[in-house]
Amino acid sequence: MCNFLGFFSLVIWEEQADCQEWKPMRRAFWAVFDTASPPRGGDISVRFQVCGGSGVRWIQPKNAIPGDGKAGATYSIGIQLD
Repeated sequence: MCNFLGFFSLVIWEEQADCQEWKPMRRAFWAVFDTASPPRGGDISVRFQVCGGSGVRWIQPKNAIPGDGKAGATYSIGIQLD
């Protein structure tokens, strides 16, 4: 059980011909995460490790970040944490 709601970590899905895996992102500050080597081509899928009333769990949004997205832009991925 957690005493607060918050993000613990964020991972990004990378899919290549020889490799399919979740890779951790770096927490730049508070709720801002980044990666030095984002996946190329196609939409970007992420999942969040969160802590809340039901404990620690992973949440994977249904919406992906567009593959043609721009650095520094904000995208809605369709999740709401209460």
